[in-house]
Amino acid sequence: MPINLHNPLSETLLSRRDGWFTSWIGGELMMMNVDGSVYMSLSGAGGAIWELLEEPHTLWGLCERLAASYDVEPAEIRDEVLAFLEKLHHHHAIQLHPEPPT
Repeated sequence: MPINLHNPLSETLLSRRDGWFTSWIGGELMMMNVDGSVYMSLSGAGGAIWELLEEPHTLWGLCERLAASYDVEPAEIRDEVLAFLEKLHHHHAIQLHPEPPT
């Protein structure tokens, strides 16, 4: 299913995918999928993004929430957030929900 996350106004919703165990250890979020084949360690904004994805968000919505926390403009962090989301998507840690019909 083609989904364009590169459009900053995209209404594609992203959320966590089931099947991941997580635990905060010393400021890092340790993640492992249920079959044990993928481990990840997230810190800083990565951990914050994972926490935000407990509820579905758009790419731009995530950027706005993070920008408020880090006192930057959403456009300044968009590329980094997108790269991180692509990494999570590659490891099947997030799911994409198609844009609602217009």
